[in-house]
Amino acid sequence: MSGLKENIDLDNHKVSSIDKFMNHLDLYLDDTTNKEIVIVGGGAVGLDIAEYFANRGASPTIIEMMNQIGRDLDPVTKSQTKEMMEKHHVKQMTQTKLKEVHENYFIVEKENQEIKVPFDYGFVCLGMKAYNPLYLQLKDYYQDKNGDVLEIGDCKRARRIIEGTQEGRNSIHLLK
Repeated sequence: MSGLKENIDLDNHKVSSIDKFMNHLDLYLDDTTNKEIVIVGGGAVGLDIAEYFANRGASPTIIEMMNQIGRDLDPVTKSQTKEMMEKHHVKQMTQTKLKEVHENYFIVEKENQEIKVPFDYGFVCLGMKAYNPLYLQLKDYYQDKNGDVLEIGDCKRARRIIEGTQEGRNSIHLLK
């Protein structure tokens, strides 16, 4: 997608990932009343950012490519999220695809129309990739030593903590 690498997580830029948000929370402690916050990605991370700013008087907009925001949330969290979005009038743009990232606006596509969505702060929360830099090295090392290396958790694929924890617990049975 055009402009993402050129505009995300740079000093003095308004487009951030969850990493920059979490590691530089002090950048967002000022009064955000009436600030336009646009979040691309309506999963748990995007919703957390929306709630953070909604509770501080900002005006969040969530852009989601799928037809539903918070689709993978458990029923209780989904209900609480719906209440939060209604209470704070969080704007929702579902079935909307991010096309371009600019310093202070996103270009999105909805129903074959391109729309410019300006923001004071923009966040790209499109999910995470598996992080497994040592897996292949470990697998090769133990191949000749009659050892097994299991690929579990975020090494296998990025997901929620509960899933990785459950997979780790289930792997214990393989080690017995």
